[in-house]
Amino acid sequence: MKSYSGGSILLGTYFLMLAVCVGLNIKGGSGLDVANISVNAAMFVIVGFIILWSNMQCLSPVGKMTTSLYYAIRRMEFDFNKSGAYLWEEYRDELDLFHNKILNKRFHEYRIERKRLNLLSEHGVKCEIEDYINEYLIDMQMKKGLVGIIPGVMTGLGILGTFVGLAFGLQNFDTASAETITNSIAPLMDGIKIAFHTSIYGMVFSLVYNFVYKKNLEDAYRAVDRFLESYHKYVLPKTENDDLSVMLAVQEKQLRQMEHMLDGFGDQLAVKIVEAMNSPYLRQTVSDGQSQTGE
Repeated sequence: MKSYSGGSILLGTYFLMLAVCVGLNIKGGSGLDVANISVNAAMFVIVGFIILWSNMQCLSPVGKMTTSLYYAIRRMEFDFNKSGAYLWEEYRDELDLFHNKILNKRFHEYRIERKRLNLLSEHGVKCEIEDYINEYLIDMQMKKGLVGIIPGVMTGLGILGTFVGLAFGLQNFDTASAETITNSIAPLMDGIKIAFHTSIYGMVFSLVYNFVYKKNLEDAYRAVDRFLESYHKYVLPKTENDDLSVMLAVQEKQLRQMEHMLDGFGDQLAVKIVEAMNSPYLRQTVSDGQSQTGE
């Protein structure tokens, strides 16, 4: 499965809106309007920075993690079909299961902790792979709390541009006379254009970004779930199944110990009976009883 981050969609939307912005300004005759150019330029610079930062720091790394998880799934399935046995002994010292630095680091931490816990008791205290590779890891890498507000920020930029445009339009609006009102209409319309255009850009950026963000996150969650399912299927069974096997093994061991104790007790009891039968006191008692019977 190829990596999906949505970066191409965001960049395509960005340049499409930039072209629309230039076209509308030129067609509307306000291409040289300093206020219009300044507001639009500021908005596109801020949105462009947000898109580049989020794609490099959040969306793209999570997309690569998604691809790495599917790679690990295919590898586990292939190795299991090849060996026909659980793969833990083969993977317990594996350093590059995912071909991804973040996931390899988490898997290394899991292996170290599992080895440490296995030293604590005879049957081993288990730790779960879910404690190290899970949706929380995806959320951290995505910077979910920060990225989740970006669609709202883009909408807010559009609304801010609306008020700025209206402010520019109303700044020189003069109602002193019919002539001044007429002369004020053109600047007012330019301000209204700024207001409506920035609102459109903000809404489009917000909708597209929200879709890309949700799609990226959902794909990553699905990849984590499939990886965990495959891991327990091909590498190690779930803890509850493992604990059941351990419990049965302990019960079997206790049963063998009880049988051994009973066997030992039976042998000791037979020896005591023989010793008692061969004791001088018992032979004398039997002899006295036979003498009395003969008389």
